[in-house]
Amino acid sequence: MHSFDRPIIILSAPRSGSTLLFEVLSKSQSLHTIGGESHALIETIPKLNIAYRQFNSNALSADDIDDELAQQLQQRFSDELRDSKGQKPKTSSVRLLEKTPKNSLRVDFFNALFPDALFIYLVREPKENISSIMQAWRSNKFVTYPNLPGWDKRHWSLLLPPNWQQLNQQPLHNIAAFQWQAANDAIMSQLQTLPPERWCMLSYDQLISQPEQTVKALCEFTGIEFDPDLASLCSQPLPHSRYTITTPKANKWLDNYHDIEKVWPNITNTLGHINQHLSAHGQPVFEAQWQAHDVAPPPPPPPPKIDVATVPRNSPCPCGSGKRFKQCHGALR
Repeated sequence: MHSFDRPIIILSAPRSGSTLLFEVLSKSQSLHTIGGESHALIETIPKLNIAYRQFNSNALSADDIDDELAQQLQQRFSDELRDSKGQKPKTSSVRLLEKTPKNSLRVDFFNALFPDALFIYLVREPKENISSIMQAWRSNKFVTYPNLPGWDKRHWSLLLPPNWQQLNQQPLHNIAAFQWQAANDAIMSQLQTLPPERWCMLSYDQLISQPEQTVKALCEFTGIEFDPDLASLCSQPLPHSRYTITTPKANKWLDNYHDIEKVWPNITNTLGHINQHLSAHGQPVFEAQWQAHDVAPPPPPPPPKIDVATVPRNSPCPCGSGKRFKQCHGALR
């Protein structure tokens, strides 16, 4: 089994750009990955499987790991290691790069598994991030738990935070905001227990607008070389990640403007904490005040379908007009 030297763990809410960051850093000649995300590697261990845990959440803590399980997990990571060319490691000691949004709920777990791990906390402008989460749900390309027990909508997409049950029957914008908030709150809470030199913070906007400067700073933080492969990749606009749904465009979040406006008051505390940490790390902060935009209101919902054969004539009409059925849609029979 390989030994792990300061593994690098990427932390983020879903749809924050962590796949792009992973794909960029994985080009480093200094780093190894397991080729993708660690869902199966971790969750095929019965004790860590979500069904075994009664679908409570994706959260794992230091209490969920012991010496035997740590050995098993390290062996699994070791068996899957590959470099940027897809080759097995040629040295006994490796630098591991690991990423999945579920890690936002597992900082303490990974700290117990890899006590010298370094953490990169990636954040994205919240309006864009929540809008992207909504888009992911609508696409049905990110279903993580088909037929989730206790979930009336049947299929659950992306991260499963603690207390997800309270979202049953809630509209999509509430679900997306909850996932964004739960992930970021968990990351910030757990990182505060670690020495400050073991984690850093950056925004997705920085990665996109200043790839060379941003990746160089990450290389300095992690202690790896900004090698020719990274330099070549960062010398031009970064490619879209493999999980991009539609082509990025400025203010795409405005497609969900009215829904995000509804949840904005609920996320301001989390956004304030994010901005505090960004400022402490010398990074630009996000706009915290809601800015009104001239956006057309959403179209009205389609009229309800009424089965005229099943409605009593003297009952209120199901269309909501306030009239008796016989004086409204029933008159059309």
